Amino acid sequence: MRKPAVLLILVFIGLMFSPALVLANPNWTPSEIVPPPANINLIFDFVSPTENALYEDGTVNVCFSVRVVDADALCASVYATGYQGDWMQASAQSSSFQTKIVHFRQYNFTVGDVPFGEHTLNITAHTQGRYMKDYTECHFEIDKTASVKFFVHANPIITFLSAQNANLSKSSFPLNFTVDHEVTEMTYSFDGQEPLQLSGNITFADLANGRHNVTIYTTDEYGYSGLSEALFFNVNARVSSSALRCCLRYCRGISCCGSDGLLQEAKALVVKI
Repeated sequence: MRKPAVLLILVFIGLMFSPALVLANPNWTPSEIVPPPANINLIFDFVSPTENALYEDGTVNVCFSVRVVDADALCASVYATGYQGDWMQASAQSSSFQTKIVHFRQYNFTVGDVPFGEHTLNITAHTQGRYMKDYTECHFEIDKTASVKFFVHANPIITFLSAQNANLSKSSFPLNFTVDHEVTEMTYSFDGQEPLQLSGNITFADLANGRHNVTIYTTDEYGYSGLSEALFFNVNARVSSSALRCCLRYCRGISCCGSDGLLQEAKALVVKI
C-alpha cells in the first residue's frame, strides 16, 4: 500500500524540480524549435549614439545594452552578434560578443573613421532559451536588429591631385584638388597674396619663372572650415613671346598689359638685358 504513495511523491518532486534540472544543463538541445510567446522579447537600450546625435569628428562611442524580457522563460541567454554601419563594407563581429547564459549584457566600444554625413548603425543580437507550454519543454530562438541614426560633421578635408614640388617647363600650372564633402565657399591664396574666389579646379597661366605656392580655404554650410597644406611648384619655362613684347613696352616706359606673373617675367628680362 505504501509503494504507490511513494511513487506519487517522487513524481511530484520530479515535476517541481524539472525546471531546475533544465537550468543546470545549459547545453541541453531540444528536438524542435517553436516560436516564442509574445511576452518573450529582445530589447535594446542605447546610451550612445542617441537618435540623431551630432558628432564633430569621425569617432563615435557605441554604448548599449541588450536584454531578454522573459516572463515565461525557464532559461534564456542573450548576446550581440555583430554591428554594421552604412559606411562599412562588411559587418564587424567580435568574439567578445559571444557571452552567453545571461539575461542582460552591456557593450561599450568605439568606432573610428566615420565619414562626414548622416549614418545608420545596425546592431544584431541573438537570444535562445526554454519555456514550459502545456507541461512540455519548448525551445525558442530570437534574432533581432536595432538601428540608430546619427550625424558626423567635420572640417572639410582638401586633397591635392596636383603633384607637390612639381617642376614645370612651361609657364602654366593646372591646380587639381578634391574636397571630401560639399562646401559653400572656396578661396585660394597664390604666393601669399590676398585670397580670391575659387569654384573648382583652375589653371594658372603666364607664370613667372621661379618657385610658387598656393593654399586653398573652404567653409561648409555648418560653418566648419578647411585649410589645405601649401602646394609648391617650380616654373622654369622658356621666355614667352608675350613676355618679350611686355619687356619691350616696359623698357619704353609703356605700361605692360597682362598678368602680374607676366610683368614679373618682363622685369626679370630687363635685369638680364
